Amino acid sequence: MLRVRINGEYTDVDCTSVPRFTDLIELLKVSIDPEHMMTSILIDGRELSDEEWSQNTSQLAGEVLDIQTGLPEYYVADRIQDASRVVRSCFFEFRDARKGFQDGDMITGNKRLKSAVDTLRAFFEWYGTLLQLVPTPKRSKLDITPQVQEISETCKKICQQQLYQSWWALGESLEKELEPKLDKLEDACRRAARDMQPAAPAM
Repeated sequence: MLRVRINGEYTDVDCTSVPRFTDLIELLKVSIDPEHMMTSILIDGRELSDEEWSQNTSQLAGEVLDIQTGLPEYYVADRIQDASRVVRSCFFEFRDARKGFQDGDMITGNKRLKSAVDTLRAFFEWYGTLLQLVPTPKRSKLDITPQVQEISETCKKICQQQLYQSWWALGESLEKELEPKLDKLEDACRRAARDMQPAAPAM
């Protein structure tokens, strides 16, 4: 039988009564402190594979499901540390795309541009999900709306240039408009990460 441990303590949850692993996770959510959320889910100390998420609990018999919980605010403070690094990665993807266009290699430029846009879109979705976990009064610390709006407008312009195959203009827009805005977004994410750090305990 799959054994369940929450914050280091074994529970007496009967996993045999819950056939699907995803249903077990939903059941366990009800049993934790309502002010907390699951911050880590591991099987025998490792991340679950996509296949394991869709398995029946009987297929995980003999293994240990380790769940850590915590306040959403602390979870966000930990995850938000990655935000500036992801934006920096996006910056380099767009820069590589721009160099492809400027070198006259439109096929490579278009492939890299699509990859960069997909990465940026996924980042915005991930960041928005984190934002929803923070109490409303504290969301202003994480607000990157002005930077997102500026970048979105520039991306629309770039898409039009791509549609009309204005490769030189597209390269210019990437270099002179989008890349500096991504720099500003990276700075904003770095500030958000710093502002979300828990205050040091008083001595």
